[in-house]
Amino acid sequence: MNENLLTLGQIIHKEADEILYTKGLDDVLSQFGIPHYTGSYALQLMTWRDLDIYLEADNLSEEKFFELGRLIAGSFNPVKMSFRNERIAKTPGLPVGLYWGIYLGDERNGAWKIDIWAMDSKECQQRIEYCINLSNQISESARLIILDIKSQCWKDPAYRRSYLSTDIYKAVLEDGVRDLEGFRKWLQQ
Repeated sequence: MNENLLTLGQIIHKEADEILYTKGLDDVLSQFGIPHYTGSYALQLMTWRDLDIYLEADNLSEEKFFELGRLIAGSFNPVKMSFRNERIAKTPGLPVGLYWGIYLGDERNGAWKIDIWAMDSKECQQRIEYCINLSNQISESARLIILDIKSQCWKDPAYRRSYLSTDIYKAVLEDGVRDLEGFRKWLQQ
């Protein structure tokens, strides 16, 4: 099963590359700042079609961010896009920036979800450093455990409401969780 998860991750990663480089999302983003592809894409931990992007863009106005959204909508025909202004809301744990959540269909049935966070250089670099540090902690055995747990969690209705992929990473890397049952127990603590 783990080899299948590695293969699935490679397939999904190639699909993400197609969205970014063949279909032109990277070109669109580059008009507004410096795109950084993070999360499971950067960590080689893809088990479903979810792409996390940090757009390093000092002083990007809301007006320009909505222009970015217009270009994405015109190019990718999403079924839904949601906007957040975390410069105002300042929700703990979220970047101080502007957000587009882009749904290219029903994500629970395998369609792409793309998260774009536009933020200033300082915030962006801190978040990229976190991703790099996390990547340095992931051994090949930990990678297989994380992929196994993630592959079983992504359709769980509690995922993204009660826990995130970062919780899976923490449980495996810091607390030695080895399987879904252990992760569920870890969540209860």
